[in-house]
Amino acid sequence: MRRSLGVAAGLLLACSPWMAAWAQQPACSDGKTADGVVRAGNNRHCLVVRKLTPGTAPERIAAKVLVVFLHGDNGGRTDLKADSGTAAMLAEKLQAVTIDMQSPGYRSDLGTSDGQAGANGDDYTARNVEIVAGALDSLRILNPGKKILLVGHSGAAAMAALVAGRFPGSADAYLLAGCPCDAPAWRKWRNVPAGRAGAPDSSLSPLTEVEKIGSAALISVVVGNKDENALPQFSETYVRALQARGVKTRVTYAMNATHVSVQRAPEFFMLAGELAGKLSK
Repeated sequence: MRRSLGVAAGLLLACSPWMAAWAQQPACSDGKTADGVVRAGNNRHCLVVRKLTPGTAPERIAAKVLVVFLHGDNGGRTDLKADSGTAAMLAEKLQAVTIDMQSPGYRSDLGTSDGQAGANGDDYTARNVEIVAGALDSLRILNPGKKILLVGHSGAAAMAALVAGRFPGSADAYLLAGCPCDAPAWRKWRNVPAGRAGAPDSSLSPLTEVEKIGSAALISVVVGNKDENALPQFSETYVRALQARGVKTRVTYAMNATHVSVQRAPEFFMLAGELAGKLSK
């Protein structure tokens, strides 16, 4: 009897990280649970997510890395596809469990994320950054032993850069693709010729917050050399500022890639693989 109790106690201790995470799952405002499968967040804010597992033998899946992909601006509507899209491709190419995360305020067939999303994008607010960081924190609790690689495209690259500065413990490495990281210059270039209004006063710029990022940060930046939206110069300016702070990084140019197609470029997946490899050591 004592032996049985001892075995049971051992199993309980072995499972304690998972049980603790399970016990801490909060309820989201839409009634879903922040379980890291369909929602991620805390008792104040939740984001819609879709968990993608690569179609390979379990022993081949990266054990130490959780990839989180955050999509770019699209006017408040997106799709989290189970079998296609950037997140699905990251899962297969990196052989890693990947979370397809729906940006704050965005809606899809899977639900609506908490936060703010405007019709013209540019939702890089302190509240939205905090919501993303909270979702990442919950994913870390639910995936003990894994390090988080946050991959952001377009506006989400700016969000990821802001998370790196304001909440550096929320992820362990960052890949920024097609980033409008010098947001004021990007807004001026994009909005003024089209007669659009400027950004709200609450919108943030990664470049002006670069001093919050430590020299040991793992940040890679990729941009299409034919990017017609977030011009390469907006990534270049940000990278120079990072380098001035001692961060070992560079701009990688995806040849013949546009703002959208950079997500399919070999350079994009190469950098993602390099960062995943560093986190797996």
